[in-house]
Amino acid sequence: MKKFMFFASLVIFILACFYGCQSAEQTGGNIHLKQGRYDRAIEQYKEAAKKYPNNTGTLVALSSAYYMKKDYKESIAYLDKATKIDKEGTDGKFKEYEDLLNTKYLKWQIYYNGAVEYFENDLQKASELAEKSLEVEDKEKVSLSYSLMAKMMLNSKKMEEAKKLYAKAMEADKNNIEPYLYLGHYYLSKNKSEDALKYFNEALTIDSTKIEIYELIGQAYLLDKKYNEAIKSLKKAVSVSGEKPTALYNLMLAYYEGKDYDSAIKSGKDVLAMEKVEGRVLTKVYNLMGQVYKDKKDYKTAIAVMKESIDKGVNDCFAYSIIAFSYNKLGNRSESNNWAKKWEQCEKNQ
Repeated sequence: MKKFMFFASLVIFILACFYGCQSAEQTGGNIHLKQGRYDRAIEQYKEAAKKYPNNTGTLVALSSAYYMKKDYKESIAYLDKATKIDKEGTDGKFKEYEDLLNTKYLKWQIYYNGAVEYFENDLQKASELAEKSLEVEDKEKVSLSYSLMAKMMLNSKKMEEAKKLYAKAMEADKNNIEPYLYLGHYYLSKNKSEDALKYFNEALTIDSTKIEIYELIGQAYLLDKKYNEAIKSLKKAVSVSGEKPTALYNLMLAYYEGKDYDSAIKSGKDVLAMEKVEGRVLTKVYNLMGQVYKDKKDYKTAIAVMKESIDKGVNDCFAYSIIAFSYNKLGNRSESNNWAKKWEQCEKNQ
C-alpha cells in the first residue's frame, strides 16, 4: 500500500512539474494540443507568449502545435526563435512535448518535413533546414536527412555532391534503401548497366518484396542485352505485383528482343486485358505489338492492332508507319500511300 501511495505521489509530482511550472494559458494549450485541438492550443500559447515572450517552453509549444497543423513555416520560425534564446533549454522542452504527443525526434521532424515542404520552391531554404535536421542522435534519421540533401544536389544537377551525400546516408544506415535506388536509377539513365545492377542488387538485399527493384533489374539486363536474365527478373516482378502494366511491358520487350514473339504477344495481351492502364503505357504496348506482328510477317494482324490503337486514341505516328508498311507488303499500294500520307502529316504535327 505504501509503495502504491509513493508511486501515485510521484506521478502527481511529475504532472505538476509539466503543467504546473508554467502559465495557466500554456497549461490550457497543452490540454488542447493533447486532444488535437491545434488552433485552440495556438490561441492559448500566444496568450502565454504575450506575458513571457522569451520563454522557450512557450515557443517550443507553439512550434509543436504548428507542426501538428502541418504549418511548417510557422513551426520552424518558433523553433529557430527558441533556439537562439537557449538551444539547450529548447532541446529539453522538446523532450517534454515528445512525451505529450507520444512521438520521438520532434525537432528533427520539424526541420526534415520543413525541408521537404520548401524543396520545390526554395531549394536554398530547404538545404538549410535539411542540414539542421542532421542534429539528431538517431542514425536512421541522419541517413534520411543525408538522402534528402542528396536529392537536392540531384535537382541542382550536382551529381558528384549527390553521390558523396548518398555515401554518407549509406554509412549512417546501411538499411536505408533510398540511396541504392537513386544511384541505380542514375546509372541506368546513363546506360551504365553494371553500376546500376550493383546498387539494385544491394537494394534487393534490404527489401526483397519491393516490386520496383525487380523491374529495374530487368531494365538493366535489357540494356545489357542479357534477355534471359531480364525475363527472369521481370517475371518475378509480375508474379509479385499481380500484373503491373509497366513490368508486363518490359517483359514483353525482353521476349521480343530475345525473338520469342509468341511470349511477347501474350504479355502484350495481358496488358491490354487490364482495366486501368496509363495511356503512355498502352501506346508502347500497341506499338510493340504492331512491331512483333510485322516481324512475324502477320501484316493483317499488325494493321488490325494499330487501327485499334488509333480507335482508342492511344496511338502515335508509329502506328501509321506500321499500317503503311503492312499494306505495302500485302500489295495494296493505294492504302499504303494513304496511310503514308497520314504518317507524314502526323510527323509534321509533332
